[in-house]
Amino acid sequence: MRILHVVESLDRGAVENWLVGVFRESRRIRPDWEWTFYCMLDSPGRLDSMVEDLGGVIIRSPVTVSEKTAFLTHLRRTLKRGRYDILHVHHDFLSGFYLLASAGIRFKKRILHVHNNDRHLPIGNALVRNALLPVFRWLSLRLVDEVLCISEHTRDDYRGRFRGGKPRFEVLYYGISMEGFDPAADFSHVRSGLGIPSDARMLLFVGRMNREKNPAFALKVLDEMVGMGIDAYLVLVGKGEMEEELIRRAEGGGLAGRVRMLGWRDDVRSLMQAADAFVFPRLEEPREGLGLVVVEAQAAGLPVFITPGIGRDAVEIPEMAHWAGPVEPRRWAAAVEEEVSKGPAVSRDEALRRMRASRFELSRATANLLARYE
Repeated sequence: MRILHVVESLDRGAVENWLVGVFRESRRIRPDWEWTFYCMLDSPGRLDSMVEDLGGVIIRSPVTVSEKTAFLTHLRRTLKRGRYDILHVHHDFLSGFYLLASAGIRFKKRILHVHNNDRHLPIGNALVRNALLPVFRWLSLRLVDEVLCISEHTRDDYRGRFRGGKPRFEVLYYGISMEGFDPAADFSHVRSGLGIPSDARMLLFVGRMNREKNPAFALKVLDEMVGMGIDAYLVLVGKGEMEEELIRRAEGGGLAGRVRMLGWRDDVRSLMQAADAFVFPRLEEPREGLGLVVVEAQAAGLPVFITPGIGRDAVEIPEMAHWAGPVEPRRWAAAVEEEVSKGPAVSRDEALRRMRASRFELSRATANLLARYE
C-alpha cells in the first residue's frame, strides 16, 4: 500500500503530531506499507527526523500555495510520479483547491480529513474568502470518496445539507499514546522548576495563543482566584498572536509573578501531571474540532474545565469534566478551588486505566484508520 498525506508541515500542529504518532504505530501493524508526506511549507519540521527514521518519505513543495499554478503543477507531478494507492488530504476547506491537482489521476481511494470547524482560508480579503469557502467545499466533496471527521459535530458541520451517496462521511477519533503518563511518579520537580510552591494551585492551559482558544479568560480565572485569597499560578503552553497582550494584561493586573508563559514544550504530559486543573475556555463559536489536549488531560488524571465550545466527543470520563460558558471567570475560579480542595472524582490510576480502554488509545485508533485504507 502506497499512501500520500498532504499536510502543512511536520512540526508542532496537533494534526501532524497525531498523524506521526499513527504512522509510528502503523509500522508495527503494517511494516510494508509506504507512507509519504507532502508538506505545503518548504521549511523543516521538528518531526521530520522521526518520520525519516521510521522509513517515511517527505516531499516539500518548492512553492507556496499562494503561487497557485506552480503549486498545483508540482503537486500533480508528484501524484502522477508516485503512483499512490491512497490520497489523504488534511486541510478541510482548502483541500478543495489542491484536490484539483488530482483530477483524472486514478487512486484506489481519496480521503478528505476534516480536523476543525474553522472557516479558514489563507486569503486576506474577507469577501473573497467567504465567496470561495462554499466553492472549495463543493470541490472537495466531488473529488474524494470518503470524508473522515474527528468528531460528530465536525462531521455534521462539514456535511451540512449534503445527502449524496458519495462521499461517505465517517467519524474517526484521534488516538494518543499512553506513554509518559505515570500515576505513581513524583512530578514535584516540575513545579519547583517553574518556581511554583508545592501547596499552591497550578492551573494549566495548552493551545495556541489566539482569540478562539481564549487564553485571556484563563488569566481572568487566575485573577479571581487570587482575589479570593487563593495562592494560585497559571502556566500557559503555546504560542500565538496574543502573547504580548497576555503579558501586558498580567503585568497590568499585578499577576506577572503568577504567570508562566512557556511557549511550545515537549514535556506537556509532565506539566499535566504536576498541575491541579486544566482550563480550556475555548469560545463557543466556532467550536473546537475535538480538543486533543482535553483527551490527554484526562489520561493524566487532571480535572478539565471546559466550555460548550468543546464537543462532548472529547470527554471520555464525564466525572472529570466541568462545563461552563466563557463569560463567568468567578464561577470557574470557585469550581476549580472546590474540585481541588475535595480531591479528584476519579483517581489518576483509574483515569489512565479507563483511557487505555477507550476509543482514543493509539493502537485502537491506528487500526481504525488502517481499516479505512484497506
